[in-house]
Amino acid sequence: MAKLPKESPVVLIMAGGKGERFWPRSRTNSPKQLQKVYSNKTLLKETIDRALTITTLDRIYIGTNATLKAEILKKDPKFPSGNFIIEPEGKNTAPIIALSALYFQKKYGNPNLIVLSADAFIDPIREFTKTIEQALYETANGMVLLGVKPNRPEVGYGYISTGKPTDVGYTVKAFFEKPDFKTALKYIKKKNFYWNPGIFLFRTETILSELERHAPHILGPLKNGFPFKNFGDLKTAFQMLPSEAIDTAIMEKSNRIRMVEATFNWDDVGSWMSLERILPGDKEKNHHQGKEVHYHKASGNISSVQKELIAFLGVKDLIVVEEPDVLLVTSREGVGEIKAMLSNMRKNKVLQKYLD
Repeated sequence: MAKLPKESPVVLIMAGGKGERFWPRSRTNSPKQLQKVYSNKTLLKETIDRALTITTLDRIYIGTNATLKAEILKKDPKFPSGNFIIEPEGKNTAPIIALSALYFQKKYGNPNLIVLSADAFIDPIREFTKTIEQALYETANGMVLLGVKPNRPEVGYGYISTGKPTDVGYTVKAFFEKPDFKTALKYIKKKNFYWNPGIFLFRTETILSELERHAPHILGPLKNGFPFKNFGDLKTAFQMLPSEAIDTAIMEKSNRIRMVEATFNWDDVGSWMSLERILPGDKEKNHHQGKEVHYHKASGNISSVQKELIAFLGVKDLIVVEEPDVLLVTSREGVGEIKAMLSNMRKNKVLQKYLD
C-alpha cells in the first residue's frame, strides 16, 4: 500500500448552489447551505466541522460567489476570509474545480485535494474520517471517489459500478445517470453498484492532467489567464466555459478512477422530502422538526415549523414549512414542483421579496 503524504490535504467545499427546493427557508441571498436544516448548525458549518477532522482550518476553502462569501462570513466570522475560490457565475462543478486546482498547485504544489458538497447529511463523523483516510491511499494511483451502498431504489442519484478490488477500494467500470424506478430496483440488487455522493479525492497534478486530456475546453481558458490580474479577466474567461459537471467532464472519460466504499450513512439534503430519512419518525411515519407536535389520525407528514405547537388532524402526506414571513403547505407529490412555482412567482413583483 502506498504511503500517505505527510502534509494535510486541502479541502474544497462546494457552496454556490441556490437550493430552491428548500424554499421558503432557502432564499437567493441565503440559500440552504447557509440554513439550519437538520441540526443547530448550518449545512455549511456541518461540512466545515466534518472537514476539520481530516485537515486544518487554514487548508479548508469554500467555492462560491462573491455575494454568498459575504453572507458566509457574517454567519461564521472565524472562517479565514482569504480561503474562498470565487466564481463569477455558476457553471456547475467542473470549472470551479479546475480553477481551484490551479490555485492550489500554485500555493501548495501537489497536495491531496478533497472535494465536498455543502449540502450532505453524513453520520457518524468518525466513519467519514476513517473512509477519507483510507481513500487518500488511492490518490497515488489516480482519481478517487467514494461510493455509498444503496438501501433503497433511489431515482434521484447517480450510480457507480465497480470492477476489480484494489489496495483499499475498487476499479470503476461505469457511471450511470439518474435511473427510473424500475432500473433503480435492478441496480440495488447488484453487489457492485453504489450511489455516487460526489465526494472526490485526487492529487492536484492528477486532476489538472486529466482536465488537460479530457476537458481542455474547460482548463484552457483558465490556465491561459492564470493567475488572473483582476476579477474582470476571470469573468471573461468564465464566459467562455460550458456549464458542466466534473462527472461528465472527467470522471466518466478517465481510466484512472478508483472507488472506496463509504462506511458512513449519507443523504443528499436535496429537498424537504429528505427530512423523512434524517429526522426521527413515529409509527405513522410522521417526521417533525420544531417544538411541540400532535397527530390525530394523521400519517406520512413532514413538518419544520417555529410555532409552539402544530397539530395534524385527519391529514396525510403533507409537508408544512414555516418561516417568519412564509408558510408553505404542499403534498408529497407537489413538492417536486417548488422550482416551477418559484419561477412563476418571480413574474409577480409583489412576491419577489419572498424569494430573495
